[in-house]
Amino acid sequence: MQSPNKHIAIIGGGPAGLMAAEKLSALSSSTGFSVHVYERKPSLARKLLMAGRGGLNITHSEDIEAFTQRYGTRADIIAPLLSAFSPEHMRDWCAGLGAETFIGTSGRVFPKSFKASPLLRAWIARLEGQGVVFHLNHNWLGWDDTGQLTFEHAGAQKKVRADATMLALGGTSWPRLGSDGSWVNILEEQGVEIAPLMPANCGFHVDWSTVFAQRYQGAPIKSVGLTFAGTVLRGEFVISEQGVEGSAIYALSSVLRETVMAKGGADLVLDLKPDLTQEEVTQRLSKPRAGATFTNHLRKTLKLSDVAIGLLYETLDRTRLNTYGAADLAVVIKAYR
Repeated sequence: MQSPNKHIAIIGGGPAGLMAAEKLSALSSSTGFSVHVYERKPSLARKLLMAGRGGLNITHSEDIEAFTQRYGTRADIIAPLLSAFSPEHMRDWCAGLGAETFIGTSGRVFPKSFKASPLLRAWIARLEGQGVVFHLNHNWLGWDDTGQLTFEHAGAQKKVRADATMLALGGTSWPRLGSDGSWVNILEEQGVEIAPLMPANCGFHVDWSTVFAQRYQGAPIKSVGLTFAGTVLRGEFVISEQGVEGSAIYALSSVLRETVMAKGGADLVLDLKPDLTQEEVTQRLSKPRAGATFTNHLRKTLKLSDVAIGLLYETLDRTRLNTYGAADLAVVIKAYR
């Protein structure tokens, strides 16, 4: 008589849980176990779908060594994982689901559809074809005294006896789309030490003037250089009502966060004209104004955007605009703080 299948429980229906389910279910025919995914929300991978609204930046095409360093202090831990499943592997995997990808001008990789939903539908269909069973609206409460998993489902408690449990739980960044972080208390009650949850990709507060915040909220700062703690990069970010956010800020968010937590603030240096040297900026600003206003002179000589000029007004003394020399302005433009 054949023994019953082992029950493998994966708690969390985001991309991590789904990828674990894919790998395990591919082995189930030879190992004799069934794979079950439990998700607290009514549908799977909600954050992935939300990311699809921004085009779904799947990975990056840059050199693997440089890509690995984006993981900061955890680069050494992540390196062998990226070796086993590289950005190229990721693109091949997407193609296998019918989601062909392309490399954008920034080096980022996107699906040609710029959507997450077609990829997710194909992924779920693949998993169901491999025998994965999904249990939606199952809010994990922990284990009971007998070691059974306990879920809240349909207004009642549900017990599940699992032979093995894999936790694929998220943080607290967007509870309405996924995890609310309640698993931290569950594991701490079991004696597991948990590192404090910290924001990964996050924006930062800047004490903008009311006029600047109201005028430029939502405006992008494009093609700008950013320098912080020895890291130099180029990208773009967005002015928010309370500060700054966007891809270039997110790339520095971990080191910025640590500094803010330790010192109460951080000085991020911007290069508003990264394609020009300081000397070239000075030369252009030295051209006669011919009656042009300060703002129009900046537009004409440097092609600065309105929001970049607005940043300068945040720093410069408006009552002395006509007294600033070209060299002094060049210093501010190339190392805006």
